[in-house]
Amino acid sequence: MFDGNKVTRLNVPRWEAVFRAEIMPGVISMIAVHDITRGYALGGCRMVQYENESQAFTDVLRLSRGMTFKNAIADLPLGGGKSIIVCDPKVAGENREKVLEEFGKFVAWVNRDESVYYTAEDMNTSVADMHVVSRMTSNIFGTTVDPSPYTAWGVFSGIRYSVDFFAMDLFDGHRGLEGKSVLVQGLGKVGMTLIKHLSDAGAKVMISDIRDESIQRALAVVPNALVVPTEEIFQVDADVFAPCARGEVINKANVGDLKFKVVCGAANNQLQNTKIGKTLHARGIVYCPDYVANMGGVCSIQYIEIEKLSSEVTLQNIERTVRKMLGLTFRAGFRNNLTFSEAVDHVVKKIVWGKQPENLSFTNLNLFPLTSTSEPID
Repeated sequence: MFDGNKVTRLNVPRWEAVFRAEIMPGVISMIAVHDITRGYALGGCRMVQYENESQAFTDVLRLSRGMTFKNAIADLPLGGGKSIIVCDPKVAGENREKVLEEFGKFVAWVNRDESVYYTAEDMNTSVADMHVVSRMTSNIFGTTVDPSPYTAWGVFSGIRYSVDFFAMDLFDGHRGLEGKSVLVQGLGKVGMTLIKHLSDAGAKVMISDIRDESIQRALAVVPNALVVPTEEIFQVDADVFAPCARGEVINKANVGDLKFKVVCGAANNQLQNTKIGKTLHARGIVYCPDYVANMGGVCSIQYIEIEKLSSEVTLQNIERTVRKMLGLTFRAGFRNNLTFSEAVDHVVKKIVWGKQPENLSFTNLNLFPLTSTSEPID
């Protein structure tokens, strides 16, 4: 039984509910339920040793809101939420099991009256971890499917579609990934699968990771990949940048240095803030909103675990949905004169909450004059 006296409900405007609990001595967990307009909230649990609790709180809020938008843009009957466990992600053995079991009790307590939040695996948690959590709660998915290959497929589909969509303005009319250079930052499970898709499509693959062992594993998969030191990422002249590690990778310190034409990756919250998105857009760099590009993971849970579809059909559905929603985002940007980081919010807010106001401060036709008449047919 979980001791509800350990839980504090935090008052956060525009969030359905945010809970904080010390699930074990020195181990904090937070569960944020952002919106349940379209259904119960679904969002994974990440295990991170944050620098401080304020940083953890900010992260769980941003991530939970992102899940509302991701689930809506993926056209899933789900709301958005997220959970975090603040501890060393390398914790192992009995200690790890105890942390995960106590987290599972916390999830069960949050859902004690009605099901408002379902968790799943995320950064530094695994399918095996979710089996431990499931001992204590039924409000969990991700016990029978590893979402990472499906996330990678969604990102790959987004890269391919974005290159095709803006081919006239950015690639001299040449569609397809053959010969295009793509820098993948972060070679975890998603990044490793992504580089294989890119290589098979004929792209020139560049790789970067803070861990040498990950670089070596990647080179075993794509032997001709070009290794880029982490400190040189933003000096690289590549067609596409695919951030697949931590968030806020594009910030005020580097946004002016970027030489990429398209940004499309798996990382959450890739832009430091909305101002960065505007700066990126003003430079003519296409940003594929993260929660469109990385929707494949949550889609796999819905399609495989809930709807019991096959892996093949799931991959087809993910590619179709990514293409559809990126196209909708880009067209909304042109139609409403919005940056693409703002356009996706415009689209999602309309899906969830109804019609949104239009922006008339600039026109995208000046930045991408040829695309509006040459975009690929879905």
